[in-house]
Amino acid sequence: MSKEQLLEIIQSIPNTDIDLSFLVQLEESELEILVAGIRDRIDQLGK
Repeated sequence: MSKEQLLEIIQSIPNTDIDLSFLVQLEESELEILVAGIRDRIDQLGK
């Protein structure tokens, strides 16, 4: 997944107007870890 796609996923999750532009400073691998962690947490909340 590209860095841009990962950023789109992360920015679509919170229902807020918070500026998440700082995320572009992260490396693609760091974004992948962040997305995986968010998905895992959402899955846990859904149980």
